Amino acid sequence: MTIDREQRSPPADVLSDTQRTRASIARAKFEWETTVDGLPNLICLLDPAGRIVRVNRVVERWNLGSIIGVLGRDLHGLLHERCGSEACPLHAQLSTAEMGAHAGEIREFELRDRTIGRALHVTLRPMTRVDDGAAVSAGCFAVAILADVTPLHLAREALQTVNAELEKRVRERTDELADANRDLLNEIMRREAAEQALRRSRHELEILSRQQIASQECERKRIARELHDSVGQQLNAIKYSLEGIEGAAHISEPQLRVLRRAISGLQGALEELRCIAMNLRPAVLDDLGAASAVSWFCREFAQSYPALQLHEVVSVCDAEVPARLGTVVFRCLQELLNNVAKHAQAHTVFVTLSRRMDRLVLDVKDDGIGLEKPTPSVALRSGRGIRNLRERAEMTGGQFTLSSGAAGSGSHARIEWRLAAAESIKAENG
Repeated sequence: MTIDREQRSPPADVLSDTQRTRASIARAKFEWETTVDGLPNLICLLDPAGRIVRVNRVVERWNLGSIIGVLGRDLHGLLHERCGSEACPLHAQLSTAEMGAHAGEIREFELRDRTIGRALHVTLRPMTRVDDGAAVSAGCFAVAILADVTPLHLAREALQTVNAELEKRVRERTDELADANRDLLNEIMRREAAEQALRRSRHELEILSRQQIASQECERKRIARELHDSVGQQLNAIKYSLEGIEGAAHISEPQLRVLRRAISGLQGALEELRCIAMNLRPAVLDDLGAASAVSWFCREFAQSYPALQLHEVVSVCDAEVPARLGTVVFRCLQELLNNVAKHAQAHTVFVTLSRRMDRLVLDVKDDGIGLEKPTPSVALRSGRGIRNLRERAEMTGGQFTLSSGAAGSGSHARIEWRLAAAESIKAENG
């Protein structure tokens, strides 16, 4: 701003009241101008016509002109030197603000101006003095404060850009997650459908297996009965007829030898037929029960394999084995002992059928080669027969385990069936 330099003042004691007043005004003017020149904002004092009366040095820092050169211009002419359009947004905003200032109102607005390359926050504040209770307009009717808020606008724009980019990424990520969730839900539904189909297939397979085993047992029983009642009876009748002919006097010695060989062959055939019928379905299983059938099969097994010592402990009676488990227990024992005889290379085998609390337990333990030795026999022992045993046990609610220690320490097979409450009570009362 322009500063009117006063000549050096005479001593205070010789100053008149007018001079002292002028000196005070000069000091105040100097202090005000020094203060506003140090501010970062452009400050202009406007006359009632809106022309610039005073301005601070920010006008030079903004390259809008010199302090003396801009005096007398209006704010629009100061900022837009060559703009003559009344449709200019800055001109319209300033005109509205000046009208408000004339009405005694403080007006503010913010505008991003491309002409000067700045974002401005403009405040137009009216200046009045109070004299005897009335507002009297001074020579400077208003002060205009223009603050450069370009960094704030740039920060806002950057923030908006970041927010827009972030929202875009969030939307894209949300869409990706939505697609992934849909794919995952579809996969879950597909797997659930596959699991349901698999469960249905397993259930149907279990039903078919039970029906097959039941049909097999019925057919075994029928064939065994036919062999015993039909073929066996016929062979016995032939044997008795031949034995009757043997006592006739007119038979020669050569014919007698042939006849005796025929009777001996028939006797062997009858024994073989009886063994086949018993292996198919021992009558003791249907006549007495599973415990008796186990004991009978152990005796028959010991006679068939005299080199293998068999120790049998059956601590349950026939009534303690539920009817639904009778055939399964006998077939499992039959498979396990045959497996030992064919593959275990054992010298001793222990068979135990017992009942522990609500469980029926079948144990078969041998001192053979065990399961560790990599021989074809071991492979056979863990093949189809073991799978059939496991399936039989699981279909009837049992659990099959096969264990072995070090090579040559034998193997231990155990099948446990959990008994229902009614079966346990019936066994205890039986």
